[in-house]
Amino acid sequence: MITAAAILGPTASGKSRLGIGLALRMNGEILSIDSRQAYRGIDIGTAKPSAEERRLVPHHLIDIFDLQERSDAQRFATLARAAIRDAASRGKLPILVGGSGLYFRAIERGFFDIRLEAADRIAFAESLRDVSSRSLHERLEKLDPESARRIHRNDRYRLVRALEVRELTGTSLSEHVRRQRLDPSREEIAFVKIGLEIERGELHRSIAERAKSMFEHGWATEVERLLAGGAEPEWPGMKTLGYPQVVAHVRGEVRLDETVERVSELTRQYAKRQVTWFRKEPGMRWLTAAGNGLVEAAAELVERRGSG
Repeated sequence: MITAAAILGPTASGKSRLGIGLALRMNGEILSIDSRQAYRGIDIGTAKPSAEERRLVPHHLIDIFDLQERSDAQRFATLARAAIRDAASRGKLPILVGGSGLYFRAIERGFFDIRLEAADRIAFAESLRDVSSRSLHERLEKLDPESARRIHRNDRYRLVRALEVRELTGTSLSEHVRRQRLDPSREEIAFVKIGLEIERGELHRSIAERAKSMFEHGWATEVERLLAGGAEPEWPGMKTLGYPQVVAHVRGEVRLDETVERVSELTRQYAKRQVTWFRKEPGMRWLTAAGNGLVEAAAELVERRGSG
């Protein structure tokens, strides 16, 4: 059994700082689970660790995709689990650091790949068009009670998905999930999930200060250089939070002060979604970001799990 730490929480809450401190204390290596830092070339606006920080502690899963590539959680999870096994094989503590909740969920729980023909899916969805969500839930309770307990009766999208899997594959969605989790090729990893709590006003101040600092350190120049080198604003990597707004600024469409404020606003909204996501994450151990002895407290949680 591999023990890995995961430092999770909203952007600008201090996760990277804690990750480096924990790595130095516990002979660890950092695995970024920031879906934006995975792209090459977008450095300032994604708050990538500095060259000095990477010399201090080895970092993985940064700069692994070109800007025109489309990343997804399943692909990222495969790379991440390989990196976890590699670090552990060398006697290092894998420390996952980031705020991409979906990516972490894919790493921890995995994805199952159910291939269904598009035409069959369309036909099945059409057959349910006039069926109420309540009736769909009642049908699912009979065919796949485990999924029915997990899916809210008003969540029509997930109800249809669970029913189509049962209808088109002959096997329930919950059974597909169970088989995937029991796959012997998936080496077991025990995650110590550490969440960083930060007071909302303090988080907003941190976000605003970081946005301002990014522009002071050349974010606009970075984007100008990318565009001059042939990067297209429609590329997946260039759609990263904040980059479309900076593109508009460097093209002279939006003033700098307006751009800084808009980036801060979008980041606050993103942070709110992150907090909501991780609040629902089971097994989280929350630490106060502004508290004293943060590294020591995190190390104690990891050591407790390792000795257990």
